[in-house]
Amino acid sequence: MKKIIVYTSVLLMILVVVAEAQGFRTKRKPSEEIYFGVNHAIFKSNNVDGKARLEIYYQIFNKILNFEEMDDYFEAEYEISVDVYGDKKRKVDSYKHNQTVRVINLKKAKSKSDYRTNQVNFTLGPGKYEIVTTLYDPKHNKEIERKFKVKIKNFNSKKPAVSDIELIQAVTAKSEIESVFDKGELRLIPSVRHKYGTPGAMKLYFYMELYQGKEEWKEIKVETVLRHFTKGMLYRDSLTTEFDTPIKRQFREISMDELRPGKYELIITLRGRRDKKIMVKYQDFELIWTPKAMIKYDYKVLVNQIELIGEKEQVEKLKGKSTYEERINAFNTFWEQMDPTPGTVENETKSEFYRRIAVANENFSYIYNNGWSSDRGRIYILYGEPDQVDDYPIVPERRPYQEWHYYHGSQYRKFVFVDVNEDGDYRLIYPYDGLFQRPEF
Repeated sequence: MKKIIVYTSVLLMILVVVAEAQGFRTKRKPSEEIYFGVNHAIFKSNNVDGKARLEIYYQIFNKILNFEEMDDYFEAEYEISVDVYGDKKRKVDSYKHNQTVRVINLKKAKSKSDYRTNQVNFTLGPGKYEIVTTLYDPKHNKEIERKFKVKIKNFNSKKPAVSDIELIQAVTAKSEIESVFDKGELRLIPSVRHKYGTPGAMKLYFYMELYQGKEEWKEIKVETVLRHFTKGMLYRDSLTTEFDTPIKRQFREISMDELRPGKYELIITLRGRRDKKIMVKYQDFELIWTPKAMIKYDYKVLVNQIELIGEKEQVEKLKGKSTYEERINAFNTFWEQMDPTPGTVENETKSEFYRRIAVANENFSYIYNNGWSSDRGRIYILYGEPDQVDDYPIVPERRPYQEWHYYHGSQYRKFVFVDVNEDGDYRLIYPYDGLFQRPEF
């Protein structure tokens, strides 16, 4: 029986650029991007007329921190800073916070699922800004930057308007202790990566604010649409909201149980008299994977994924199932056979397999092809995180290529991928098993 080898080695290298005769070689981790995420939303300021509230959301996973073993726990320190730059690169505001994280064991220190989410608010006038968020490790003198630009418009319009759409990861009632996540009577934890699909989280939560405008409209129609990027519109509703206050807080939820996996666009349209369109807001999100949705809508894809690790006879037992009940039974039977710890709540092999598929889709998708089915995606799913990636971008008379090195395990492996058509589709070249190649040291 084939098995996924679960590697949880500590991050060995950060982004390093080395000049070479043929170009630049970059050593990095393909999944580094997903372990430190930053996002934002813009609302009308509650306190300062004519200005906006820029909310910055960031999420830091244990995996990307450098934990050190102490007497009876593991500890990591980091500094997070957010700098706001206006015209002519002039810094107009900033935020800095130091944090110490302690966990009880090495498993928690290396966790790819444990994280902390926080929020920083800035009050800014209309204009264009660049936001630079930096995660800094003071003990090891390492940092990771995330940059993006925003354009803030004036909210003091005559007609009703809508804020940005904030996607929500979790919601609770507001407590007596104030929190930066509080909005009205609710405590809303933002979804930083805008990705959904984990068991028990099959609702799309989102928050927005409706602004009455100077004309003081009595009501506004709010149309909500979910559009799948390839299947078109899969959800639509229309509600009329009355303005009993100048700012109406709107918290909504939509069930995703019956939605297909894939990339979506959430579209909020304000409509006035005679159904005339007044304003539209868009927000992308992705439904990564759910057993129910894949088995119902994309069962062939689900089987093709399992074929990467399953024996031929196991995969054959999954094929030819037409009803949902037959498919779910075959699916559950396969993963029961692959469970390294039967009788426990978690099937570690299954969890790691679908985590790797998510990472592959995040990093190796190109044009309209999913990352899990690409050559780099398949190698990542089979062997996990490479210990080193050498990235050789395009230079005259040479196509871009990458070398992946695996030093852990029983044998050294090196896989070479070439972007043959220079379209982002890196093809694996011989030897396809990565064996019998000499490490370069």
